Amino acid sequence: MQELRPEERREFQRLGVSSPIPATLGTIPVSILEIGILGARLQHSAPVDAQYSELRFSYSGNEIAMKCEVVRTAALPSPYPDSGLQSGVRFLAAIGESGDSLRGMLGELVTREINERHAHGPAAIQAPGVDGDRTARGRDAGFIAFRFEHGRWSKRPVFLPEQPSSGFTVARGYDPDELQRLCAVFEAADDEGKRLIRVFAELSVSDALQIPPAV
Repeated sequence: MQELRPEERREFQRLGVSSPIPATLGTIPVSILEIGILGARLQHSAPVDAQYSELRFSYSGNEIAMKCEVVRTAALPSPYPDSGLQSGVRFLAAIGESGDSLRGMLGELVTREINERHAHGPAAIQAPGVDGDRTARGRDAGFIAFRFEHGRWSKRPVFLPEQPSSGFTVARGYDPDELQRLCAVFEAADDEGKRLIRVFAELSVSDALQIPPAV
């Protein structure tokens, strides 16, 4: 069994959005402040009265609906009038094709952020595919870990899709040319840029593992 190094983690990260995304949690209007494969942070004014609900919103013409568990709610100072409550939700399942739509949205957002941070650096990266053509799905899905240590890259197949702080892990079958660009961008990135690369890599992992599951 592979050991997990202290600097490695398996938890998927969330991505902050530059402009809050309007949504509904059950019947309550909310704004999405952060979102990832596993959950989101929401801003709202009306109190949440159900532990389990559905988060629904649209992005680029795609309707996205996720079955959620509300894990916490707190009153926090807000720049938005009458919106002083924030809730964290955990995604339990994706309704219909919402899992792929969510990956597509996150891929677009993180790709844009990475490319803006490296406008004059390595060649721009492309948003990852989420239709299964370039990733391996199912129980037999394998992963490739890339590490940048002592000025050199190494790669090895792994069974656990942990994200190392000194590199990133993707599902096998990822586009080789895109991997070269990711490595080049990672080398030139600051700490936040490296985190974004790992968020980007996580999308192929979640696609391979079908996280969150579809219903």
